[in-house]
Amino acid sequence: MPRRRRHDVVALLALVVTVAACQADTGDAGCQLTNQVTLPGTPLTLLQSARLDQIGGGYFLLGSDGSNVRWAKVSTDYGGMLTGEEAYALPPEATVVYFAMAGVAAPADTVLIGYLGTDAEGNGTLQVIPVPADGSAPTSAATTVQTFPGGVPPASSVTMSSSRAGMNAGLAWIDNASRQVLFTNVNGAGMATGAPISTTSTAGAPFSCLRFSPGKDDFTVVYHATTTNTPGAYPGWVIAEANEGGSVDSAVTQLGFSSATSLDGCVQVAPVDGGYALTWQDNEGDWLATYVAQSNLVSTPTLFASASSSGGSYLQPPMVGLAPFGTDYGVLVSQARDVELWRVNGTGTRQPGALVFPSINGTFGDVSALPIANALRVTYADYTSAPGVSPVMGSRVLTDAVCY
Repeated sequence: MPRRRRHDVVALLALVVTVAACQADTGDAGCQLTNQVTLPGTPLTLLQSARLDQIGGGYFLLGSDGSNVRWAKVSTDYGGMLTGEEAYALPPEATVVYFAMAGVAAPADTVLIGYLGTDAEGNGTLQVIPVPADGSAPTSAATTVQTFPGGVPPASSVTMSSSRAGMNAGLAWIDNASRQVLFTNVNGAGMATGAPISTTSTAGAPFSCLRFSPGKDDFTVVYHATTTNTPGAYPGWVIAEANEGGSVDSAVTQLGFSSATSLDGCVQVAPVDGGYALTWQDNEGDWLATYVAQSNLVSTPTLFASASSSGGSYLQPPMVGLAPFGTDYGVLVSQARDVELWRVNGTGTRQPGALVFPSINGTFGDVSALPIANALRVTYADYTSAPGVSPVMGSRVLTDAVCY
């Protein structure tokens, strides 16, 4: 490869400085971080992927390192303290793990740990064991909560979540036989509270992006669905609101994407007055739309960031959170070296600048984000050790983002 001439290097450096200056001048889009704390590095806080669950007015941090499920309560005064950090050693057969908080005597006094396995007939099973949240030994063995005829299902076809009320956990899965996504509650004893129910009135296949999301009820189940078997048909999204009593209170099924083949990642959902805000990515870029429950209509999607602005569709930073801020929206994206909040107004125009979240070395874990009252609560591990180096070192960021 020929050596670069000196004047070429100077020109390149000048271009880099100019671009950096332009980026620095764009500002924070009128947003800022509040209630920011740094949690010291522990086996829980340094997990690559840890989930922040809201239960009542409090929060729990939960995650797994593959050998243990770990959890702790986030102090209600948001002073940066975790209380009761505990762990449960997984049995050798637990290779795919799910977890949620539930209650026996009080909300969130139990951690439900589920894992996939097989029964004597070769069917897949979901075993759930209830573990006291104080770290004491379980008082009962694992129970088979759900059986999957034909074998163990893909890990992504099952999901579990704590509820806002904190007594029964939610369990949802893709049922291939009925071609539906089914839902049930699991109580603090690790047992299903009733027969599974469908989350939508329209059966279809295939389904993808199944997960629980912040919403309007005890549980909000969100997933993508192809609502017709016609090749190349547009996929849609489903939002189903369920409660701890085991009922689905509402289910929204809408076509909302540009094509069946260009989706990149999962739709992000945030509850707003009268409906939901949604963002998603395809090979054209990042889109915003709103669903209005009264009219049962989705607004015309608006493109607020083109794929070309990121250097192409394969370089778009994934969207990892969404929250309303008055008539604007905050879209959280995970860049290669930082986490950023983009501000998009109600007409789908991105505001200049971005709110950049802190990171010491630009090496961070998966982002967990919850829209709360007038803010987006965000957490992620921030690593100071090099990737793959043991022991893992760093801390965890826990902060709110607000836009004025």
